[in-house]
Amino acid sequence: MIKKIGFLLTAMIILTFGITYAEEQAQNKTYNLSMEEAVELGLQSNKTIEIAQLDIEKNQVISKKASSLWSKAPENSMIETKLLSDGYYKRQSEMAVKLSRKSKELIEQKIELGIKNSYYDISRSIKDVEVKEENVLRVMEQQRISEAKLKIGTGIKQEVLTAQAAVEEANLALANAKDDLTYKKMEFNKLLGLTSDATVNLTDDVINNIRLHATENIDLTTKVSEAQKNRIEVIKAQENEEVSKLYFQIVSSYSAENTYDYRAANYEKEKAINELNDANSNAELSVHDAYLNMQKAARAVGVYEKNIVSLKEAYRLAQLSYEAGVGIQMDMLNAQNMLYNAEMSYVQSLHNYNLANLKFTASYGIGY
Repeated sequence: MIKKIGFLLTAMIILTFGITYAEEQAQNKTYNLSMEEAVELGLQSNKTIEIAQLDIEKNQVISKKASSLWSKAPENSMIETKLLSDGYYKRQSEMAVKLSRKSKELIEQKIELGIKNSYYDISRSIKDVEVKEENVLRVMEQQRISEAKLKIGTGIKQEVLTAQAAVEEANLALANAKDDLTYKKMEFNKLLGLTSDATVNLTDDVINNIRLHATENIDLTTKVSEAQKNRIEVIKAQENEEVSKLYFQIVSSYSAENTYDYRAANYEKEKAINELNDANSNAELSVHDAYLNMQKAARAVGVYEKNIVSLKEAYRLAQLSYEAGVGIQMDMLNAQNMLYNAEMSYVQSLHNYNLANLKFTASYGIGY
């Protein structure tokens, strides 16, 4: 009996420990996510998509009802009956279903873009921290040189104090960058439906492994055609044009040209045609604008990349000159600041290119 009690107590302790350990693991779960995995996780946890799906289902029910009424509608001259029997209400309900489906796709795309944007932002912040860490090491080396020169009598106390101030500023910038990164990770977790203390490791290095597209190989005419087929505002205008034409066709079959009903229906038809032309034009402009912004971003990447190579060499020479006693500290500090600013601008240019590329892809998709 004692052995049985002892066995039960041991089993209970093990079970309790196992449950506690599992709870701790759930609370401190680590996620290793590629960008696509992050998007998938975010889409699964977003409630807005569920609401959009309910809208689709509601409009489908309305459409089925309209189809049923249309098939049973009597033929006579009454306007409402005429609209019903000639399929106007049926076509209107079909438009509602189509647009609700497209609205859901747009919601999903906006969520996807938001997650990718956040993924890029965290990657940039990680790179910011790395650049600032390298900058701290550089200014610490400057401090070491100034202290060594003071010790052997070739430097002055003011240079040491200037170097110490530079180290303090560099450490402050680094601490702030780390805090910014922490907050951005918390925002990202919220976007994915995770707890703020969950650890998310990004497995796609979207900054260091960036690939610039050869923009000259992009067929803009094709992209514009895709935009005019895919973008929700164009589809909405197309649907509205077709419905307006059907309404005009029905009204004009029983109304004379000088009647109010005929003129109003014709006005709505012409307005819908103009709105479709405008939507197509705007889609074309959007594609070209996104393309040009991507080009600008790519050019900036190239410029800052070259500048860093030159400024690293300029800083190295300025540091050697100061250490050898043939240069002044201010030249070294200026060279270091120019290099640091170029490195930060380079990281920002990579981030800007990622976002520009994202928007260009969305410009000939459903939109953004």
